[in-house]
Amino acid sequence: MFLTADELRELTGYIYHSRQIEWLRCHNWKFEVTAQQRPKVARSYFESRLGAPSPRQAVESVSSAVRPNFQAILQVQR
Repeated sequence: MFLTADELRELTGYIYHSRQIEWLRCHNWKFEVTAQQRPKVARSYFESRLGAPSPRQAVESVSSAVRPNFQAILQVQR
């Protein structure tokens, strides 16, 4: 659901939460801050921001790409 603390460190390059928040704001990332002043980034937002297709888009692209080749089947039967 949310990025882990390690993933946030890797994304921002910072260990301290205050610096992570500063980086996220500077780079226009959507996030929330917890009561402990820790940034929370939704995993789905992270994936969409970095160009990963949503699960729905992935299923649609696979279903449209995978179709039987009926011509090949007909040729084998002849």
